[in-house]
Amino acid sequence: MDFLRFLCIFCVIVVHTAATHIRIRSNGYELVVVAIHDSVKESSQVLTNVKKIITDASKVLYTATRHRAFFRKVFILIPSTWSSSLADRDSTSVNLREADIILTNPSAVTKRSYRRTRSYAGCGHSGIHIQLRTDVLLNNNHPLVQRKPEKFLVHEFAKYRYGVFEEYPNPGENQFYFSTTFGRADPVRCTIGLIGRIVKKTSSGMQICTYDTVDPETGEFPEGCIYYPYPSHNKGTASFMDYSYIQEIQDFCDDDHTPGHFSHNVEPPNRQNRLCSHRSTWNVISNTADFKSANSPTSLSDSQLTPQFIIFRAPNRRRRRLAVVLDSPQEIHKRLRLHQAVDHFLSEGFNSDTRVAIIHNDANSMKLRKLRNRRSSVIKSVLQNIDQFSPSISKTQIRIQRGVELLRKSNLTTPGVEHHLIWITCDNQSYVEEKDFQNLADLYITPHIIHCGGDGIKHLEEVTTQQGGIVESKGHQSIFHAIQRLSDKLHDEKDQIVQISNENLEIDRENTHYGNFILDETLQGELVIRIHYNFSAPSLRVLAPNGSEYELQTINMKLKYIRLAIPIADNEHGKWSFAIDNNSPYKESVHMMVIFRPRVREDETPIRTNAWIKVFHEYLPPRIGVYAEVMYGGHPVVNSNVTAHVFQNNRKVTVISLRDTGGGVDITKEDGIYSNFFTEIDSQGNHYVEVIIEDDSKKSEIHKTYEIQIPREEGISPDDPDVFHAPRLEHQTEKVKLKHGLKRSTSSGQFEIDHRWNIKPHADQYPPTRIIDLTVDKVDRKKRLVYLSWTATGDDLDTGRASFYEIRYHNNATALLHSPKDAGLVKEEDVLMGNLDRPKEAGQIEHVAVKFPRAMKWVAVMLRSVDKSQNVGDFSNMITTFFEL
Repeated sequence: MDFLRFLCIFCVIVVHTAATHIRIRSNGYELVVVAIHDSVKESSQVLTNVKKIITDASKVLYTATRHRAFFRKVFILIPSTWSSSLADRDSTSVNLREADIILTNPSAVTKRSYRRTRSYAGCGHSGIHIQLRTDVLLNNNHPLVQRKPEKFLVHEFAKYRYGVFEEYPNPGENQFYFSTTFGRADPVRCTIGLIGRIVKKTSSGMQICTYDTVDPETGEFPEGCIYYPYPSHNKGTASFMDYSYIQEIQDFCDDDHTPGHFSHNVEPPNRQNRLCSHRSTWNVISNTADFKSANSPTSLSDSQLTPQFIIFRAPNRRRRRLAVVLDSPQEIHKRLRLHQAVDHFLSEGFNSDTRVAIIHNDANSMKLRKLRNRRSSVIKSVLQNIDQFSPSISKTQIRIQRGVELLRKSNLTTPGVEHHLIWITCDNQSYVEEKDFQNLADLYITPHIIHCGGDGIKHLEEVTTQQGGIVESKGHQSIFHAIQRLSDKLHDEKDQIVQISNENLEIDRENTHYGNFILDETLQGELVIRIHYNFSAPSLRVLAPNGSEYELQTINMKLKYIRLAIPIADNEHGKWSFAIDNNSPYKESVHMMVIFRPRVREDETPIRTNAWIKVFHEYLPPRIGVYAEVMYGGHPVVNSNVTAHVFQNNRKVTVISLRDTGGGVDITKEDGIYSNFFTEIDSQGNHYVEVIIEDDSKKSEIHKTYEIQIPREEGISPDDPDVFHAPRLEHQTEKVKLKHGLKRSTSSGQFEIDHRWNIKPHADQYPPTRIIDLTVDKVDRKKRLVYLSWTATGDDLDTGRASFYEIRYHNNATALLHSPKDAGLVKEEDVLMGNLDRPKEAGQIEHVAVKFPRAMKWVAVMLRSVDKSQNVGDFSNMITTFFEL
């Protein structure tokens, strides 16, 4: 495969999920994209350092995965403001929005806050991206780097790629837990082989905290005592998910209990144990698709482990060539909506450099001899030709070939020019074979498909997405959602329009529809309202929060839509109201889009949204996770009301409330990712989700989190061999309440439910989901009373209300974990507060107080939910506490 062809196929987007495009072939990871944010000043040294860190990380990863994986091919995207001499070529496909690793300057606090790896799907599943800052990755003194940036990168890559998590305590989490193995407090760590010192700072210097200073009532060390692992001279070689900078660490924790080997510690309440059912990191990693039945250990030299780097420079201005093959349906109302949607697609967002051809009906028409300006009269006339339907003179395959020919004539090898073949079909009679879409990447063309109605393009999904394209299959009433997702795909984040609302309305004859929407203070730019109608033009009146009134501006009588564009002043944020008058004697089906064309400045960005589906095939029947992301640059927007509307074609199946509360399917509280499962499955076929974010009560907040380094402390004495102990981190979160509330709309790609799922309508096939946040609130040691709390799960995963809870306990945490059914069972008379037989609705917080037997000196506890059909959830995370030392 030649160089250019490889570039064209790099971006394999799986439309169902937020999954990465990375692939592993013969043990080597390819298509790894590292994007340097435009906030980073031009520096060839930065580029050199990044390449060296990745090269060293490749060798470290190879060792850590037991000779199973390394980095083979890495793309680095540099900003458009950097010199072209630093790049191999300009990019037409590699972009920051789809990067695996984003490196930003710490000053860009509005857009990218602190270093983190964003995950959503839980244990064993890939995340969204790794977000790093130059003052972390390129700073040898950072607490988590400590002159080992390559090891830190492997630590973050493991979270991102394999779905494993930290085994040290994060800021705000307890540094110590009660160990039932030792019968005392112990530092949170992966293995007991990671040794260190527990010290506190005093006026006279650093003082060692010994175990005889532990308070027998609380089991805690004196205030200020902190565990510092030794940066060297340690006993264990695991784990990379603990403090990776420790010199001896070169492995992931495993379950090897050979004498002298330090295996995974199942007791500490770290994120790995909580989210992965107390499994070791290597147990999780070795069972991922990368290694479970592929990529066996191999023997490679250092030179073979050195990645190939290809440097791209982001374009100053994206230049696109679009060949749109249009298959219009016979029904005039569907045909009208399709043409209105394509007009919206071409009119809103693309720059003047975009050239378009619409191939419709006759592929040999004189109008199709060249690509034209998107606003040309020829393009308009093709879209406005909707009154008369005639079957296509040319077959769809011939028109697709014509589109390919037009793109090939436009000088395909010109640097910086993108070429897209877009087939939009609402004609269920059209059929295209897989071979018609094969090998377009060889011609440097990216194919895309939008299909409204039926399930007739399943055979084209893989061949399209493998070439970097997007496939959208939705009902005709949702054609604007499909078009908007394609538009987002073809634009950089800074150029994407913001979709406020996208809805279909039914207005009775000679009647008025009243509504409202919110423009929040992060929106700076131009408001655009489009009303698409069928018969006669309605009238539109819009009222701004400051009392300004706006009326109809533009009307297109042939395409039957009206458009109102309003530059927004600072005093026009808040709740807008509108009225649509249907003046005709007929009931009118109206489609309304409210969008915003943002003016993005260096330190400004609008709140943006995204939605996706994740199908968990490891369960039977598979579980369908629904996710929506609400972000202000790199900062999460929390406390919003987010609902997912599930459709099959044009039929609404159900409405699901998505939560960001950190329980059940939502693995991280207040991270801006709202989650839930779709369980009300009643039929096979294609489904998709439209998501509405709406907050009229002004509860939404932007959480701006900043990382603060606590200066490192000197050793205990001048003769201390560990002269410096690692500094620590703290996080500070600034909560910014949105003054006016929030309104957004977005949609997901499609997902298919087929006969292999063995779905039985009205049968209770889903158990409650696993509880991941069981917590000890307090302990009355004299009464052997433990106060517990957790987030309630539902009857069907995270929906509804479970039937009862089952709590198990043991004085040995390992025994409880391995054989919970053989452990003690909490009975009704043991519960002195709360009720195990009356669970709350999913998402609410449960509080119970449990009395344990007097003979127990300490206890480990787990629980699970059971539904009315006796379907049982998995056991929760485990907690430990003591009654006497």
